[in-house]
Amino acid sequence: MPGPSGPSRVSGPLAPRIADAVRRWLATGVRLGPETCAFLEAQLDLPGLAALPGAEAAARLAPLLGAAPEGRGAGATGHGKDGAPDQPAADAETALEYLFYPDTALRLTVERLLVHADWTASESAPDSVPDPDPVIASSLSAAVLRLLPPDSPAVLHLSETGNEPQHAPHAARLVLPVPGWAMAQLVRRLRLDRAIPAGIAEAVSHALPEPQALAVRLALRDARFELAETPAVSAAESSAGTARESRPDLVLRFIQRMPPSDPGYVEALALWLDLLHDLPPGASAHAALSARRERLSRAAREADEFTERLGRLNMEILMLQGVHAPALDAAEARRRVRLMDRMCLAVLGRPAAPDPAEEGMAPDAPAGHDLGAFDPATGLDDLMRLLS
Repeated sequence: MPGPSGPSRVSGPLAPRIADAVRRWLATGVRLGPETCAFLEAQLDLPGLAALPGAEAAARLAPLLGAAPEGRGAGATGHGKDGAPDQPAADAETALEYLFYPDTALRLTVERLLVHADWTASESAPDSVPDPDPVIASSLSAAVLRLLPPDSPAVLHLSETGNEPQHAPHAARLVLPVPGWAMAQLVRRLRLDRAIPAGIAEAVSHALPEPQALAVRLALRDARFELAETPAVSAAESSAGTARESRPDLVLRFIQRMPPSDPGYVEALALWLDLLHDLPPGASAHAALSARRERLSRAAREADEFTERLGRLNMEILMLQGVHAPALDAAEARRRVRLMDRMCLAVLGRPAAPDPAEEGMAPDAPAGHDLGAFDPATGLDDLMRLLS
C-alpha cells in the first residue's frame, strides 16, 4: 500500500481531523432500517414502529431519546427514589448505545487518517520509527473527546412512508443531542488507544493493497490481546510456529505468509487472532489450530447425522430422544475447515493434524487442502510462497 502523495497527504494535528470525521458521521446521520427499527421496538416498547410514517415515528421516538424541542425527553432522564436511572432511562441509554456505535465506514475513515499520520511520522524520522506508545494513543482519544463537546447534534433518518428498505429516500429527520457518556463510548470504541507495532504496520502496508490493509488494521485493533510487544522473527526460526514465538511474532508471521489473494484473508486473520488470545504461554499454535479444526470437522459430521435422522424421524421424536439441532450448518463448518487448512499450510508451513474420524465424513467433504481461488496476477507468487 503506497504512501500518500500530493494533495492527498494528511498534515496538521491528528485529533481535530478525527473529531471532524466523527462530527461528519453524526451529521450524515443514522438511517433507521428494518433491523434498527426492530431493535428500537423491543428496547423502547414501541410495537409497530417500522410500519409508521417517518413523521409519526419521529414523534414517538423524540421524547424517549431526549430529542424533544427542549433537548430533554420526559422519560429519558428520570430517576428512581434511590437516585438510580428508572427503567425508561435505562432503555433509552441502551438504544443510544446501539444508534451511536461506530460503523465500519467511520472506522475505515479514522483508520485512513491514522495510517496517513504514521506515514508522515515515518518520513519525518526515517531512521528511527518507534512503536506507537499506548500512553500517547490514549491521550489521542482524550484529545478527540475534548473536541467533541457533550450534546453535539446527531441526525436520525426515518422513512417517510414506513416499512421501506434502508436505501429508500428518508424524508423525516430527527435531530438529537449526543450525551457526553455516549460520545465517550463512541470514541472509546474507535480503539484509538490500541497500538499497532511499527513492524506489523509496515508489513501490512507493504504486503496488502489499501482496502485490504485497512480492513486488516481494523481486525488488529479488535484483537483481544496487546500487540505492542515488538515482533522479532529471525530467519533461523522454524517455519512450524514453535512455542518460542510470542503472539506478536505469530501475528507478523500471518501477515508475511498468508496469501493476500485468499478470499478468506480477513476472516482467517480474525480466527487467528482469536486463537492466539486463547493460546496458553508456551503452547503450540499448530496443536491449537488442529484442535479447533477437529472440533469443526466433528460438528460437520454431527450436522450430517442430524439431517439424516431428521429425514427418518420428525423433530418432536428427536427432541424426546434428547437430540438437539446442530448450532452450525455442515456446509459452513466444512468451509471453515478448508479455511483453516489453507491458513495452517500457509502460516505454519505444514498441514493441520488430521482428524482420526474424518474418514467418516460425507462423500462431498473436501479432500486434501483447498488453496482457494487462483489469481493469475499473484497466484504463482502465492503458490511459491506456500511451497517454499
